[in-house]
Amino acid sequence: MRKSIYYFTMSLDGYIADSQGGIDWMTGAPNIDYGFQEFYDEVGTVLLGSKTYEHMLKMGDFFPYPDRDVIVCTSNDKLKLAAESVQLNHEDPSKILARLQLGSEDEGHIWIGGGGKLAGSLFETGLIDELRVFVQPVILGDGTKALTSNKGLARALELQSSKEWPMGIVELRYKVPKRWRSDV
Repeated sequence: MRKSIYYFTMSLDGYIADSQGGIDWMTGAPNIDYGFQEFYDEVGTVLLGSKTYEHMLKMGDFFPYPDRDVIVCTSNDKLKLAAESVQLNHEDPSKILARLQLGSEDEGHIWIGGGGKLAGSLFETGLIDELRVFVQPVILGDGTKALTSNKGLARALELQSSKEWPMGIVELRYKVPKRWRSDV
């Protein structure tokens, strides 16, 4: 079985983008990758929501994941393919992820790369195995929530590790139990 990981950066108040959809508030120390390369080396597939992918397309010709299988969950079949490795998929994201998880561990982890609506819908179904959250020391007050849900997201998480990085950024790793624990 392949592990699915929602790996993301958010503000202290739980937003992954500001009210204009911007991410300029994300900071980091120069020449420190905050463990990204180590994580990325373990990834075989990136699962993206349509808005996140469209935001990447607006950044120009640079596409950050040309060497990974990228599946964009979208109903828009007119989106440009940023790399040969990108495929547009109109299926229910939970069906896509469930099928990917059946693969071999040798195929690498599945990175839920965003956005909040996609991650929220997959979290609701219990298909996300782990959350890796990088908390930025900033309050946005409004924007795109890290997990957006229509049904509710109540679930206890198990802290696996925490680490303080330069610039006041804190990394939290949580395992998502498959069953609800009422003792938490």
